[in-house]
Amino acid sequence: MAPNESTVALRPWPAPAKDETSFEHVFDQVHRLALQRGHLRSVTEKGLQEEIDAGQDIAGDIIEGVEKEDGAEDKKSAQTREERRVQVIETRMEMHKKLEFAKFAASNALDLVSLVLTKDSTKKIPENAFSPMFKQQKLPAASFGIDRVNEGAKKPQDQQREEQLAAMQSLAAKGSRMKTLDNSVDDLLRAATNLETEVRKETKYWNELLSISQKGWSLQKQQRRDQRQAPFLVRFGEPEASGQFRARGAAPLRMAKEGGIVLDPALRLNPKTMRIRIKEGNDITGSSSLPAQGDTSNIGIEKAIQFARDSLFEEELYHELAIESRQLVSYGVEVKNSVINILIPASSSTASDRTILIDCVERDGELGTSEALPQDGLARNVAEALRLLLAHDHRMRLYRRSRLPPPLSQQKRATPSPPLLRPLLSFIYHIQAVDSLRNYLDNLVNVLASAGLQVSLDFSRETSWATLTSHLQSSKSADLFAIDQLLETFIHPSDGLATLSLPSSVGSATEKLTIATKTTIGPPTYGVGFKVTLPPSLITVLDLSEDQPRDFRFSTVEAVTSYLDWVVALDITHTLLVKEYPKLASIQSNEPRVTIARWEKRKRFDKEISVELSGGTLKLEAFEAHFTKGTPGVEEFTWDGRGLGKGVSFKEKVHGFVTEA
Repeated sequence: MAPNESTVALRPWPAPAKDETSFEHVFDQVHRLALQRGHLRSVTEKGLQEEIDAGQDIAGDIIEGVEKEDGAEDKKSAQTREERRVQVIETRMEMHKKLEFAKFAASNALDLVSLVLTKDSTKKIPENAFSPMFKQQKLPAASFGIDRVNEGAKKPQDQQREEQLAAMQSLAAKGSRMKTLDNSVDDLLRAATNLETEVRKETKYWNELLSISQKGWSLQKQQRRDQRQAPFLVRFGEPEASGQFRARGAAPLRMAKEGGIVLDPALRLNPKTMRIRIKEGNDITGSSSLPAQGDTSNIGIEKAIQFARDSLFEEELYHELAIESRQLVSYGVEVKNSVINILIPASSSTASDRTILIDCVERDGELGTSEALPQDGLARNVAEALRLLLAHDHRMRLYRRSRLPPPLSQQKRATPSPPLLRPLLSFIYHIQAVDSLRNYLDNLVNVLASAGLQVSLDFSRETSWATLTSHLQSSKSADLFAIDQLLETFIHPSDGLATLSLPSSVGSATEKLTIATKTTIGPPTYGVGFKVTLPPSLITVLDLSEDQPRDFRFSTVEAVTSYLDWVVALDITHTLLVKEYPKLASIQSNEPRVTIARWEKRKRFDKEISVELSGGTLKLEAFEAHFTKGTPGVEEFTWDGRGLGKGVSFKEKVHGFVTEA
């Protein structure tokens, strides 16, 4: 039988009985088997036995060797095979360990070579030249190098000795020259020391003085001759501030011992800042204050002057707020333990009452929590608005002083406190009122639209805001800044305007309800007021005489919304349904109710149609004339603008009620 190149030796090669199988021999056999048969996992005892039984593909010399070893193999037990298998596994594990160690050694060698090459700045080493383990160590580049040692160089001891000798000789020569030069200039240095000190002090003082002037601070010369160390004053306060704060707005600029400027130490003590907090119930939901000043011992002179100005401005602002709060007690403004409390009643957008707390605290103290609160933005807006109003009042005082004075009089002109809290309260109350009215009108439009009754709504929170640009462009106060003209609109009473078309007057420009909102915190009126102007059609429906007013005034949102519900329902019944059924409809009362007649077989049937608008819903009721509202047999239908009654129009439902038997 010819030998086959793919045959496999199934027994160890014949060997003398005295020679034991070594570890290297077993490893060689396993390696040959893996090369011939592939992976050892596919070699099974059953498969090998089948190949032995076949016998035709096995070489003769192999069969002969196998027959010689049959006797020896039979003598070996199953335990010997198990031991060989264990040896094979252990050999494989050992090979794996050696391979891993070789990889580790190669990786370290590559990292070492790459790190050495980083010493050469002309070569760019790529990132993948280093192993991941080396990158985790974050060793700096060029931190390791290799130098070639010349074997023909001098010995280190001789070279060090020569370097020390050369250094000593150079040092001795340098010391001799320095001593000679020092002796020659000592007299000149001692003579110039005092002059240099004075020049340096004066230079530093005047440089800082020039820097203060260039930053925009106003400087004044001292009038007192004995103030040699403080020839100038810096004025950082507002010139239009009230008397006591105007006097505190200046400080002398003293010269320090080493030069420079020293600000008055009294200005560095206890700087103040105004703090605004928003309180809901017993919880603080918002806070606003300037950042802490920190250590002021090493800050520059310009920064120290700025801190002094900010502190004085904050104290004046709180002082004016405290004075103004005495006039606003009826609006829920009171002072408790040096804290101004402003009560803001709940509205449609807020679930509970809010309280604005205003106090003046030390800037270096505990200003509040460092955590962000939901109402921090509102607190910051209130603080910035108050600061803008006080700065605006300062500019307006200067503006009034620059105008022609009023005629002389024996009566002393009273100086009112600047309007700070009044514009704030007016704005808050006005926004709450117009927002509540807007929510009601939007719901009313949606409800009527869901019932197929189209109306239009034009709404303006503040009429002056809509024409603000044109007002500023056409203003006659050319010498007044635009920001002051803008802030003047917030000081005046706030006016809002809403125009609502009636369901019965589609396309008509005159048949519209007008609701004007005016908020004034001061005489002659106080608080929020509403004025409803009726169109001609409703005046006819209400049968108002010429001497009766066409405008109706209300003081609360609830009152005006209730009145609007009534007049809109009145327009639907007395105008819209009368137009739909001109010959059949008749009005029996002043309520939003109409009687519609129907003839059937020469017999008349009267249907009472009642409309009610309340709570954002439109309710339609129909009943026989001999019934009363609320008794059994009454038919009704409701629209709420969100889904209830969707798909059914008001006119279709009325027609269905009227035509029913």
